[in-house]
Amino acid sequence: MSLRALSVLLLLASATAQAQLRPTHPNLTYATVGGRDLQLDLYRPASLPTPAPLVVWVHGGGWSAGSRFPAHSAAELNARGIAVASISYRLTSQGGQFGDQPVTFPAQIHDVKAALRWLRAHAGEYGLHAGRFGAWGASAGGHLVALLGTSGDAALIEGTLGTTNGHSSRVQAVVNYYGPTDILQMAPDGSSAADSPNSSPSRLLGFTASDEGIGVLRAQAGNSANPFPLYRELARQSNPLVWVDAADPPFLIVHGTADNVVPIGQSRRLRDALLAAGRSVQMIEVAGGGHGGFPAEVQRQAQDFLVTQLTGPQRIGNPAALSGSWYDAARDGQGFTLQWQPDGRLVVFFFGYRDDLSNLNLIGVLPPATPHYGTPLRIDLARFFGGRFTRYDPALVQRTPWGRLDLTIIDCNRINATLVGVDGVQELNLVRLAGVGSLRCD
Repeated sequence: MSLRALSVLLLLASATAQAQLRPTHPNLTYATVGGRDLQLDLYRPASLPTPAPLVVWVHGGGWSAGSRFPAHSAAELNARGIAVASISYRLTSQGGQFGDQPVTFPAQIHDVKAALRWLRAHAGEYGLHAGRFGAWGASAGGHLVALLGTSGDAALIEGTLGTTNGHSSRVQAVVNYYGPTDILQMAPDGSSAADSPNSSPSRLLGFTASDEGIGVLRAQAGNSANPFPLYRELARQSNPLVWVDAADPPFLIVHGTADNVVPIGQSRRLRDALLAAGRSVQMIEVAGGGHGGFPAEVQRQAQDFLVTQLTGPQRIGNPAALSGSWYDAARDGQGFTLQWQPDGRLVVFFFGYRDDLSNLNLIGVLPPATPHYGTPLRIDLARFFGGRFTRYDPALVQRTPWGRLDLTIIDCNRINATLVGVDGVQELNLVRLAGVGSLRCD
C-alpha cells in the first residue's frame, strides 16, 4: 500500500474517534499564496491558563493528501492545559490552485514556518505563550515537524511567506511520528516504492517525468549535468539531518519496527544525529508496529512528553535577544535597559521616579546564569551615579545599596518586574520598546 493510501486510512480512523471536538477558532488565515488563503484551526478553550502553551499539529498524507481536521490529541492536550493549532499547507496534488506559485518543496516547510510565525505574532490576541510552542506530526507531517525542529531560523528554508517581522519559527519540543528524513535512502532502507517517478518523495521534489524519480536521482549522485544538481540540493535541504545542531529542541521519535512505508532506519538516523549533537532525544520503537496505528499507551507517552517539555521550566534559547529597552506604559514610561554581556552576565539599568518625582536610577548585575521563562531572576540593585550605561565600566560607577529586583521573563515580548527597596515596592509589566537588531530569543 502506498504512503498516501495508508495515511488517508489512518486519518479516516482518527476522524471517527475525534469528530466531536471542534476548534474554538476555526479557519484562521495565516498567509495567502497565489490568491488562495492558507488556514489553521485553533483549539484554545477559555478554561486554559493564560498564556497557554501550544502544540502545532501537522497532518500526514504523503505531502499530497490529508486535512488539518481533526487535530490529533487536541482534546487530551486541552484537558492538560495546552492549546492546539492544526494547519493546512500546500500539497503536491494542488498544482495550479495557488496561481503560479509552486506546490513542491520547499513550499511545505515555508508554509509550516509561516504558520509558526503567525501564531507567535498573534500570541497575545489568543492567549498563547510564544515561548512554549511544540510541534507534532505524523508521516509526511512527521518529516515537516522534524525539519521545523532542526532547521530553526535557517534563512535558506525559512521563506518569506506571511508574517516575517522578527517572529521566530523555532519550536521548543518536537514529536515526530514515523516521518521520512533522508528521502534518497528510503528505497535502500526498505521502501521499494519510493524510487518511482510517481512516488510521494518524487512528487515532493517535482522530479516526476517518466525518466526521473528518486531512484534516478540517487543513481546520478555524481552527475553535474542539469537538472541533477538542482534536485539533489532540494533533497538535501529537505533532510532534517542536514540542519541538526546544538540549538535543537528536545525530540521524541516514534516508529514501528515493521513499517515498510517509511522504514525505521529513517528515524534511527535522525536519533543518532541528534545524539551526536548533544541534544535531548527519546525514541520509542514499537515492536511489530507498522505505519501508525500505535497502542493508546504510546499516544499517552507522546502527550506526556509534550506536557513535560512545554509546562516545565523552559530555557530561553537566545537571551541576548532580550537586550534592549523595556518600559511600562502605565507607569509614565518607567522601565529598564537590559544588556546581556558576552560572558553571560546580565547588566540591568532602571530608570524611574521616586515618590517625590526625583529621578531614581538603579543598576544591578546578574552573574552568568541559564535563564528560563517564568522563573524569576533575582538581582541586587544599587543607586548609581556616573559612568556610561552604553559602555558599562564598573570602575566609573558610584553605587549605594538600594534593594533587589525580581525579573520574570514571560516571553520574547513581555517581562514582569518587582522592585523591592528603600523606596518601597513597585510592580511593572514591561513590554519591549527597542531591541537589538533582528535577534530572536526563542
